[in-house]
Amino acid sequence: MRYLPILVAGALLAPFATAQKVNDTIVKKDGARVRGLEITEFLLSGVRAKRGNDSVEVPAHQVLAIEWSNLPDAYLVGRAAMEKGDFRHAAQMFGEAQNQTDRALVKVDAEFFLVKCAVAAIGADKGAAATAGERAKAWLTANANHWRTPEALLLAGRAERLAGVGGQAATTLRELDDRATREGFGAIWSARAKSELALTLLADGKAPEARSAFQAAASAIDAALGTPSPDDAELRALKIQARVGEGETYLGERDFDRAEQFFRALTSSDQQELVAAGHAGEGEAILLAAVANNRPDDFRRAQLALAKACAFDVTSGEASAKANYYLGRCLLALGPEREGDSFKARANGYFQNVIDGYPASPWAAAAKAEQAK
Repeated sequence: MRYLPILVAGALLAPFATAQKVNDTIVKKDGARVRGLEITEFLLSGVRAKRGNDSVEVPAHQVLAIEWSNLPDAYLVGRAAMEKGDFRHAAQMFGEAQNQTDRALVKVDAEFFLVKCAVAAIGADKGAAATAGERAKAWLTANANHWRTPEALLLAGRAERLAGVGGQAATTLRELDDRATREGFGAIWSARAKSELALTLLADGKAPEARSAFQAAASAIDAALGTPSPDDAELRALKIQARVGEGETYLGERDFDRAEQFFRALTSSDQQELVAAGHAGEGEAILLAAVANNRPDDFRRAQLALAKACAFDVTSGEASAKANYYLGRCLLALGPEREGDSFKARANGYFQNVIDGYPASPWAAAAKAEQAK
């Protein structure tokens, strides 16, 4: 309710917004800003605009973001909520924003961000995932030739994976991968598609296929990294995800010893992010093996590996999210006899760290599920 005055003011001002001077900006991946524009068209090939009597077009692979002038308040609130990780509220605000602007392209952009936030907010809710997937596909149908089409395909595939319809997700992601090559979306989109497909196959219980897909993703990423680009940081992050995913395929096969060996090998890497991921995966493998084989003495060994993951994860990324989640699971597994009466409250503290610190991580959904038990 605290946003009501802002939204009312935005609704009252919306009819006057179109009378103001349009002064849009295209933000490029290299950090440059193309200012003083009136954006006129979104195409698969890029973004078109006018600056006075001159025409401007920025290719899609160079576009990082659009900064609109005269935005409705709900859009601004939505972006702020999205940046804080409050994706449910952000989705609601982007829905409101569509009713607060007369600019057709801003409406389309607001709808896209509604879809993006809806996918980010899914957690473990398969019903929400199915709805988000339908929204993404509807957006794609209405915007078949848009510079955001590749990302919308990726979001649709992710939503379908989380909805538990792995076959549909795989079809969507293979379409993205094929179009990335055929229509020149860029190497980053092939890498993203292959990475998401590997996650889909793993979630679908197809561990051997997933392992091959993670290896294919890693090869595609290496090829993309051969040519320096503004996407290099993301590509390196996807490479780590691919290596971790390959190890998790052994967990999917319940080959805990092989998984532990794989992740321990990563801890010898000269790349600190891989070292952190290796310790987190090693701790996960040790814990799951201890639970499966009733070896409570191994819980301490798992805790040590997970603590190392937090220490080595200087970026406080996925390794920390996973480690905190499994540190909570360790306390629950140890129980009151080994950890005292406060064991559950302390475990919930770890889960809350994941929820608060890493809201967009899949481990946040897993942490919420543990707290709900």
